[in-house]
Amino acid sequence: MIRTIRLSLLILFLLPGLWGTGPLAESTPELNGRHVRDITRAFLSNHYSQAKFDDAHSQLVFAAYLRQFDRNHLYFVQADIDKFKEFEFMLDDLIGADDLDFPVLVFSRFKTRLEERSLQIDSLLASPFDLETDEKGLGDRSDASYPKDTDEARELWRKKLKFDLLALMTAGGKEEAGREILRKRYRNYAIRIRQYNHNDVVSAYLNAFTAAFDPHSAYLSPDDLENFNIALRLSLEGIGATLRSEDGYTIITSIIPGGAADREGTLKPEDKIVGVGQGEEGPYADVVNQRLSDVVKLIRGRRGTKVRLAFLRLSDSAIESRTEVTIVRDKIVLKEGEASGKIIEHPAGTNGKILKLGVITLPSFYVDFAARRSNPIHYKSSSQDVKRILNEFLEAKVDGVVLDLRSNGGGGLDEAVSLSGLFLERGPVVMVKDYRGRLSTMENPHRKPLYRGPLLVMTNRYSASASEILAGALKDYGRAILVGDRSTFGKGTVQNIISLQNGLGAVKTTVAKFYRPGSASTQHRGVVPDIVLPSVNNHMEIGESSLENALPWDAIPKADFEPWEDLSPYLLVIQENSRQRLAKSEEFQEVSVAVQKYVDNMDKRSQMTAREIMAEIRRRLSESENEEDDSAGNKPSADIYLDESLSILADHIRLHEQGATQHDVANQM
Repeated sequence: MIRTIRLSLLILFLLPGLWGTGPLAESTPELNGRHVRDITRAFLSNHYSQAKFDDAHSQLVFAAYLRQFDRNHLYFVQADIDKFKEFEFMLDDLIGADDLDFPVLVFSRFKTRLEERSLQIDSLLASPFDLETDEKGLGDRSDASYPKDTDEARELWRKKLKFDLLALMTAGGKEEAGREILRKRYRNYAIRIRQYNHNDVVSAYLNAFTAAFDPHSAYLSPDDLENFNIALRLSLEGIGATLRSEDGYTIITSIIPGGAADREGTLKPEDKIVGVGQGEEGPYADVVNQRLSDVVKLIRGRRGTKVRLAFLRLSDSAIESRTEVTIVRDKIVLKEGEASGKIIEHPAGTNGKILKLGVITLPSFYVDFAARRSNPIHYKSSSQDVKRILNEFLEAKVDGVVLDLRSNGGGGLDEAVSLSGLFLERGPVVMVKDYRGRLSTMENPHRKPLYRGPLLVMTNRYSASASEILAGALKDYGRAILVGDRSTFGKGTVQNIISLQNGLGAVKTTVAKFYRPGSASTQHRGVVPDIVLPSVNNHMEIGESSLENALPWDAIPKADFEPWEDLSPYLLVIQENSRQRLAKSEEFQEVSVAVQKYVDNMDKRSQMTAREIMAEIRRRLSESENEEDDSAGNKPSADIYLDESLSILADHIRLHEQGATQHDVANQM
């Protein structure tokens, strides 16, 4: 029932929202105990740790599964936990015996507690809160005791809702509007849980199992697997709209520019889809109060086929009217995930020269595998798109290039390797070690780099996985100056897809760790930039080191490679120039003030009483009333991090011109 697909050592990255794609999948069979046993065995045999599923891991799975439903210990009561404890060290035996009693019991009890809490929440939000007491908020309850009974749970929820309301009011909201936001928040959560089916429960259990071994392994349901593939190829077949679920309705969040729905022109954001019909005359399926994933399945379909949507739209008279539209499905390219380029003029060259600096923004490392198999020369991929942009830059004779990898969560490993070859001579880019300790080296496939000029790479704490490989290699070679947060995310592991037969989805399994040419793993520690810019990210719990059960950092012997150049003679000057600019920049001074406020309030907020929070709210309201309204003259906020990176690159270019190393300017373009 299980086979392994090696998609060029795929690396996990954050997936976009629910999109329609491809042909309708057949109905997924119900996951049973035998399926779970076989899936977990396949996972264990392939996982990098090669750990055994024993009582210790049973305890980890037990805790992870409860966290999925009640991380802050607000729904279950102690009697529930006492009952569950019977299973804490037995899950390894139960899975081996095809037994799913534990996940079914936990979810059944959770639904019962959810209904109790929903009634309590409605009652509490309809009652007054005393917002002028010395009572403090709950804070983090992930390690707190569970309430002993429903009465204690109600008291915890009273306090939680009160401080949730104060948080909304602190952000500028009115009290009654805040109550309505909270009603909707918890009502929508209850709706989503009520829509859970058996496979959702077992999926949560399987994900608790994989999480006990590392944070990047996961069970992928058929829907999750489709979204994974969409994110890799940046294309889908459907109508071209993003959807969300709210109050039982499927609501259009946005229309993808150039997509089928956009070209047809009828649908608009906030339209509520209430019925879906197939073809010209197929009956409408009522989709009110249906699971979002099920509605998406009805709307998606093959290119060229027709889908009919019935939707509600609020008219000028505040009455919702029902309208119907027929849309021909088409291939949709997700442009917002593509690499993009622009040229910016910067007046900081030698003797006042206006520099032409190219900026490439790369949100992810994507590739259309099917297109690559059918046409290895022309296919959609990040490396192909960046190559095209670089050729445009070379034609425009740019003086330097910025590669923006901020918030790039990764993608295809081979794409990162291929893309590095656009900037580097042939040589090792990443070393990969599997669970047997076997080491393999991946070299960039290009004979010569396409672009030889000055290069700067921007990163932040959300730059992860494949983006860390590329950034780390460019830094180790001395090919680029790195600028950004104090480090990247720190995900240095490789995942393969274990495909499950019979339409059961797949298991994404951590099978290896990767290492930079300079020997260090990016795991936990990430890639440290040459120049760190002030950011609140530097003080937040972001990254691999904050995740449970993350694999440890280590290093291996350095790879054999010839550095591009030694950037150290430039860096001290460049760093000092940057420091002086930041000290004079009003925008970065505001960032520094905001960062300090964040640091000061990290612990203070949870210790503030309701009375102190209300005093702060009144102070802020008073300040806002006394401020002049200059909103009409406000301009959109600029990207100050890009601006500073361009200035750093300009310094680099100027220093090169004044005293270039072995790759001098004449040889760079």
